[in-house]
Parts: sequence; C-alpha cells; structure tokens
Amino acid sequence: MRFSIITIAFNSEKTIERTIKSVLAQTCKDYEYVIVDGASKDGTIDIVRNYEPLFDGRLKWKSEPDKGIYNAMNKGIERSTGDIIGIVNSDDWLEPDALDIVAKSFENNGRNTNALYCGGIMFHTENGILRHLKADKEVFLRKSRNYVLAGIRHPATFVPKQVYSNVGLFDETIKIAADADFILRCKFNGVNIITINSYLSNMADGGLSNRKGIYRIGKNDRRIILKKNGVTGFHYCYQMTYWILKNKFKLLLIKLSLFRIS
Repeated sequence: MRFSIITIAFNSEKTIERTIKSVLAQTCKDYEYVIVDGASKDGTIDIVRNYEPLFDGRLKWKSEPDKGIYNAMNKGIERSTGDIIGIVNSDDWLEPDALDIVAKSFENNGRNTNALYCGGIMFHTENGILRHLKADKEVFLRKSRNYVLAGIRHPATFVPKQVYSNVGLFDETIKIAADADFILRCKFNGVNIITINSYLSNMADGGLSNRKGIYRIGKNDRRIILKKNGVTGFHYCYQMTYWILKNKFKLLLIKLSLFRIS
C-alpha cells in the first residue's frame, strides 16, 4: 500500500516550506509527493526545487495555470499513482506520524478501499489559540441529512484512489464547497466513513475577511449541491432557508467576534 500526498499551491512562498517539511518528516516513507502549482509568480517554485533532491525521486511537480483550487486538486489526483490519496494544501501541514496512523487504520479495517479514513485537525487561530477538532461520525451522519458537511475534516481525510474512480473527482462547478460535496457524495454512494481518533493535520487560520463574497459563492454552491441530490419543491426551499439562516447568524457572530470553529 502506497500513499500519494498532493499539495496545491499558488504564490505560497510564505507557507509552502512548512508544508513540504511536514511531508518530508513523515515516519512512513512509502509515498509519492505531488505538487500542483498554479503558475506562481513568487518564490514558490524555487522552494520546491530546493527540496526536490531530499525526496529521493518521490517528489514530482508541475507549474501551470489552472481553473481554480478544485481543478488543481483533480489534476493532482489524476497524476497520482498511490493507493491512498491525502491532500495537504500549501498553508496546512501534516503531523509526522499521519501516514503511519492511516496505514494502521487501513490494515485494521481489512484494507477496505471503499472507505474514507478521517482523522482530526489542529486549528491554529490568528490570536494564538489552538483548537483540537476530532472526526465525529455521529455529527457527520446527522448533519448530512441536511446536505451539510460537519464532523469530518477534509484536510485530515485520506481517500483510496478506488473511491475517486467509483464516485468521481471534485465538481469544478462548485467554487468553495466541492470538498463537502465530494464527502457527501461518498456517503450517499455507500462509501464507509472510518474515523481515526488521532490528529493528522494542522490548519492555520487564513482569516475571516471577505465574508460577504464567500457567503454569496457559498449560497450558489448550496443550490448546486441540493439540485445534484434531486432536492426540489418544499424540501428545496426548506434546505435553502436552513442554510441561509444558519450562515447569516454565523456572519453576525463573526461581526461580534463571538464565532468559534468547532
């Protein structure tokens, strides 16, 4: 069993070195590392080139324009040759034993390739607070009834390549929630959700600016996800209203500095 680790990057010179080091530091060495760069104009590729020899041929990268983050992720998946794929973006970083932990879970679950292996993340806020967010299958199953992703953290989710073959890649018409759409599609198509009681990845708070734009894009993503799942009529109106009220309340809490990721 071999891993493929994918990093999506664009003008990431301030953070990508930390990401690369976290992959290089993995206690499990049975992996390939695929970096998909969107034609960065800063020093991102210089950093990649500097670290390339340290991977002993396991690092492959390409820098070219893309059509957005999910297009870049799909390119990375298509270029991967491993059995299990993990995506660690250029402002995130893995725990040193992340791949070993996932490999053990894979073995303990009968080498199940029709499953998502979902761990926890450590979320580092801008004000220095560290939040530990575990994978919670019960929350995920409950929220998924409303076509909402909760309890499962995409940056700490490892996916057998067979799942992408069966369920499909990321929907590039969805701009900021295609990872949620993918995990929900997996659930609705009978893919098993296997939670791991360990923290696998770290995320740095990128800030909560431009929330207006994010809300508008997210609202359109929500429409696409519901329509894809055949939600129509009253049920569609209910689900859209549920999402709008929830997110408007969240925006209010952000404005009042009371919102906390959980």
